[in-house]
Amino acid sequence: MRKSTTKIVGDIETQLAKISNIVDLLEKKRTASSQILKNWLSETEDTLQQLSIPEASMFAVKRGELTTFLPKDSRNKRKEFFHFSATLLTGAQGDLWDVYKKHTEKLESATQLIHQLLHIIYQTKQFKYDPNEDFTLFIYQIWDFCCAHDQLKAITVQILSLINKTDVLIVLAKEIEIENL
Repeated sequence: MRKSTTKIVGDIETQLAKISNIVDLLEKKRTASSQILKNWLSETEDTLQQLSIPEASMFAVKRGELTTFLPKDSRNKRKEFFHFSATLLTGAQGDLWDVYKKHTEKLESATQLIHQLLHIIYQTKQFKYDPNEDFTLFIYQIWDFCCAHDQLKAITVQILSLINKTDVLIVLAKEIEIENL
């Protein structure tokens, strides 16, 4: 089963948000920064492994590089280590950003297609939302209608080629404008 793109994007956003704190520690030349960077690399690797994203191995390698770093200049070991750590973090952030961008582009493409579906749904006047009705059930009904409708079926197939059904329902629920029904 395909992993949830919304979960992947959310989990990577969480990891990206932690970078600022690591940079602050590196700027202040705190000794704890190396352990926090190592922990972040390990967390990121674990997160990507749980999401079955092969780029997880890049973070294992970076963690290994950090652990085995040997300074060239014995007089400036600390300075060299902080520079190496900052460079390593820059590379790791770039790698994580590339993974994030790939998944957000898929999600954005699917969202645009869902907007097309919703625009057609609004025009059909087929649905009226009753606040007493279960919203989740209502979203399922709209999606089922789109999947069964001959003219909309092609768009639903395109959407499902980008994201899984659970993500479709999440995006549909977020993007629907009830007042347009």
